[in-house]
Amino acid sequence: MKQMLTLIAYDLRSQVRERGTIALVLVGLALAGFGLFEGARFERDQRRAVADAAAQELTARTEANALAQRYFADPAAPEFSALQWYKTPVDVRGYAFRAHVGFAAKPEVPGAALAIGQADLLPAYVRVRAESMELARTALEIEHPGRLAVGRFDLMFFVVYLWPLMLLALCTSVLTQDRESHRLRALRLQGVRIGRMLAAQVTARALSASLVLVLAVAVTALAAGIIPADGTGVGALALWAGVVLLYSMFWAAVTIVICAVCGNRMTAAFAGFGAWLVLAVLLPGAMTAAIQIGAPVPVRERYVQALRDAGDQVNADKLGSLARFYDSHPEWKPSVTPLSKVSSSVSRLQRAQELERIMAGVDRQFERARIRQQTLFEQAIVLSPVTLVYQTLSGIAGNDGERHRRFMAEVQDHQLSLRDYFQRAIQLAALGDERKPCPAACLGGYGFRDFDKVPRFNASAELTLAPDGPPQLAALPVWIAALLALAAGLMLRIRQG
Repeated sequence: MKQMLTLIAYDLRSQVRERGTIALVLVGLALAGFGLFEGARFERDQRRAVADAAAQELTARTEANALAQRYFADPAAPEFSALQWYKTPVDVRGYAFRAHVGFAAKPEVPGAALAIGQADLLPAYVRVRAESMELARTALEIEHPGRLAVGRFDLMFFVVYLWPLMLLALCTSVLTQDRESHRLRALRLQGVRIGRMLAAQVTARALSASLVLVLAVAVTALAAGIIPADGTGVGALALWAGVVLLYSMFWAAVTIVICAVCGNRMTAAFAGFGAWLVLAVLLPGAMTAAIQIGAPVPVRERYVQALRDAGDQVNADKLGSLARFYDSHPEWKPSVTPLSKVSSSVSRLQRAQELERIMAGVDRQFERARIRQQTLFEQAIVLSPVTLVYQTLSGIAGNDGERHRRFMAEVQDHQLSLRDYFQRAIQLAALGDERKPCPAACLGGYGFRDFDKVPRFNASAELTLAPDGPPQLAALPVWIAALLALAAGLMLRIRQG
């Protein structure tokens, strides 16, 4: 053991004296810092956009309250002479369908700056309307070329794709340099076990470089206020650091396999790049293609056509669907006005509900396809260490697809409560206007001033919690053990040959 520690210490001192090693580490730290800066800048822009949306919502509600106070104090004032009900918040129909401004924002987590992840595709906030979730749903549609043509350099991109190349460049000279200089025989005569020396030196180099990277990022993030210096922020950094170190050990194991079989540094360099290409590019791409083939999603044109057909069906059966609606809600059924004369603004939310009822089967079909893909992905992710680490780092930052889906599910629940609120308000207003018609919006009829009672989005505590690493991350140590066993078997075979 003392002999091995001496060899490790000597190797590390030799690396410190190498200008190329120092330059490589400094370039890596510079790229990591730039990635961290880009992630922090993106997070800051998102926070600003969310704050602007919240300010817009508050301003709209404040202006609506002020307008209602003036209007209901004197509806005949000259400033209201040209007021149109469908453009004004003091009419419940105008407020529900046009003037209402409501947003749902996804809470931030402490490690958001550590990885942009899918946040450049999935918005941090969406506008929620009572009539339909269609605008919010399209936030998940990433097939459009304008959305696909995005991507930012961030810390996660550096760690997942560039850091392995640096580790390979740093470690592929272990043993291969000794083979070139014919030092192996002398080391064996001194009782050094070559396989153990290879594993020890590669691990020491990779671990030392990774610790420098982790400490530099942590100190910079805390000192610059990019990550909050509290328990949650330090916890997110610790989890991130653990994943980075484990990922570095995976690539150290890859390097050990390469150095075990390559006779010189040039061959090892080419083999290292080939291993990176297979593990970082080809394997994730093949896995994604296999999942898409194994669980295909129906073409989007089919959904659009089904939506058009459902709209035609709703328009063709207006009276029938309205009759069924009032049979379900007899307390809202007009006593004088025939159903054929019910205003389209009064039945508008009912038609939206009917459209969703007809589309429910198609929506379930698309959702089942998405769930099948997600299930296959979760099962297959252990086969691609790079994809596994990518998803883990995105999850630590709270910018993964699964968290966004939970957010959109909560938005959906909020939209239903918003629709129910306006549905009741509009139906009661229609009954009041039927009993006592008003030439303009008036209280007891379509007049509205309860802006502060309109439901607002509140994220659940689950969305605000710092996420943990996925259980599939346990597959990474298995990969490391398998690679080490492969390296040992290859060295034994070469020695016997």
